[in-house]
Amino acid sequence: MSGVRRQCGALLVAALIGLLTLTHASAHEQETYNIIVVADGPMPANITDSGFVQGNIVVFRMKDTTENASIRVTIDTNQDGVFNGSTDDMSVWLVQSCELTENGTLVDETCAVSHSYEFNINATVGDYGYLFERAINESIVTNETYTISLQKDVHEEPGVPTLGECFGIGCEADVVAQEVEESQTELLIIVMGVAIVGIIGLSISIMNESKEQVLEDSEE
Repeated sequence: MSGVRRQCGALLVAALIGLLTLTHASAHEQETYNIIVVADGPMPANITDSGFVQGNIVVFRMKDTTENASIRVTIDTNQDGVFNGSTDDMSVWLVQSCELTENGTLVDETCAVSHSYEFNINATVGDYGYLFERAINESIVTNETYTISLQKDVHEEPGVPTLGECFGIGCEADVVAQEVEESQTELLIIVMGVAIVGIIGLSISIMNESKEQVLEDSEE
């Protein structure tokens, strides 16, 4: 019985690993969009990429090497057209580098070289303005407004054509992609079935082994 039990256990582990792998592959991966800030300003200044969707992150990285330069970014997260530190997302004044102690910790705990903001997975789709401020020796010399365009994170169901989607003659690539998605779904169902069978088999094996042990003990 111990051999059967080991086989069931191995089968169950393999099925669960396959299930986790498929689940991870089908999930939407969060992406990070970097905006590099140099002396001429943020690059790129505006985010218009159609791939920047709900749940993604934007990171502003201060790379302006101008002496005593610093920047601050305020994202109009409530889209009211007003940049307010109490209701919107405002960074601290970012610098090109931060001084460290001998132990590698920050001399000034408020010092930062980058600022990130994660858009909620259910964030309102549309344009978000952000205020870019640049200062030299703590005196603001640049005050500009730019735009972050947030797109909807769409999860399409396989086999259902969406508006504007190519289907029919000349759309072989789309057909192949659809078949791959359907195959993944079928494989996921099979793996789940194997996992369930493995659980049942392992449970029966344990129960039978326990009964045999009880009988052996009673005979002794």
